[in-house]
Amino acid sequence: MSAAVPPSEIRHALVLGGGGAVGLSWMAGVVIALREAGIDPALAERIVGTSAGAVVGAALAAEVDPSLLLRRPAPDSDLPPIRFDPNSFGEIMGILATPGLDPDEARRRAGARALEMAVGDPADHIARIGGFVGNASWPQRDLRITAISVTTGALQVWTPEGKATLPEALASSTSVPGVFPPIPIDGAYYFDGGMRSPINADLAAGAERMLIIEPLAHLFPHSPTDRELGGAATAFIVPDAGAIAAYGPDLFNAAALEPAYQAGLRQGAEAAPGLKDFWPAA
Repeated sequence: MSAAVPPSEIRHALVLGGGGAVGLSWMAGVVIALREAGIDPALAERIVGTSAGAVVGAALAAEVDPSLLLRRPAPDSDLPPIRFDPNSFGEIMGILATPGLDPDEARRRAGARALEMAVGDPADHIARIGGFVGNASWPQRDLRITAISVTTGALQVWTPEGKATLPEALASSTSVPGVFPPIPIDGAYYFDGGMRSPINADLAAGAERMLIIEPLAHLFPHSPTDRELGGAATAFIVPDAGAIAAYGPDLFNAAALEPAYQAGLRQGAEAAPGLKDFWPAA
């Protein structure tokens, strides 16, 4: 799916990729450091967020302090802890990689299998993710949040005009299959938009300039659709060797959140000088 628009309508687009809890902390660090250096990612005319990137994008669009993205449930919270089961996730990835299977059909099958897995209550995940943005209502910005339909396997793009509340849209986009349950919205189920692409950059096609912050560039290849950018000039911020080491192997490991955040702060400060003539100043 492409969402190309004339360049005159969008000069700057911000694309934020998936990354689990650890990647979210890294992105928060990058964004905070960029702002401290006078580069404000929120000045984009369009923001595209996938999975963890959807949470960061919504916070920026809603003018939520990015430091609040570092909040974790209180020890006495009723929300269950996040548990990453590599076997369940590996099973889903195996379905998605089935040779010769149409991508939409592969995602449909993966979503159907995710529905069968006992990985928690969708209401808990909506509450958990909504808490990052204070359960805010949709900001009146060009914000696009990606998810996948379990019914069809096709991309679903949530916007302020859609049927999902902001917490529902964010929960669906971050519903990593095998880790979180698919999210029911208006009679159907949806899961992680990163199963189509880690960045879904084609949804910002037509922008003159595109800043892409991609937490998992070292793990997941781009989709062919990510080349459909309408000639946009692009700048990438991706984790370096130090950030990757800080992440560790479990993208939901609470012990890795602070090291990932610190790595993001460092990389954001390092990237800022190169963006001075590319991105509008704060």
